[in-house]
Amino acid sequence: MKKFLPLVFIFCLTTSLVGCSGKTYNTGEMLGVIAKELDLDVSVQLIDTIELDDVVLACYMTGNEYQAHTYGYAEFEKRQNGYKYLRTYSTMERGMDLRSAIYHDSYLFISNNMKSQNLRIQFENGKEKLIVIDKIPFVYYLENASNFEYHFLDKDGKELSP
Repeated sequence: MKKFLPLVFIFCLTTSLVGCSGKTYNTGEMLGVIAKELDLDVSVQLIDTIELDDVVLACYMTGNEYQAHTYGYAEFEKRQNGYKYLRTYSTMERGMDLRSAIYHDSYLFISNNMKSQNLRIQFENGKEKLIVIDKIPFVYYLENASNFEYHFLDKDGKELSP
């Protein structure tokens, strides 16, 4: 029993130290963390951040005007002294420079298409929401999203399709 107690203490100490480890970053360092994690030989641009209760979602795109873009987002946990990187997520292609992604029970929309003027969301209960795309790149976060359809629309209200 005397030998067992120090082992328990060492185990608890090690577990607590491992649980507390993990470098934290400030918002200015998020882009560098994402670029390092992606490990790609292309430029990475931070599009927007979404502040949630316990995390921040940092939306990004890779490439430049001469390269095809890829889009994704990274999840950072809020800490007292900054943000801890958790993971990156890819997005689903919905057309030329139009993307969407599911995050838990919510939905994320990204548009980098100059033709997209609005995002129309039609809910199962018949309600509709029309979001103006006022800048490109554009990010919109829809909380508690279920049973809906959406479309990116051009200036004439026509759906932009793949």
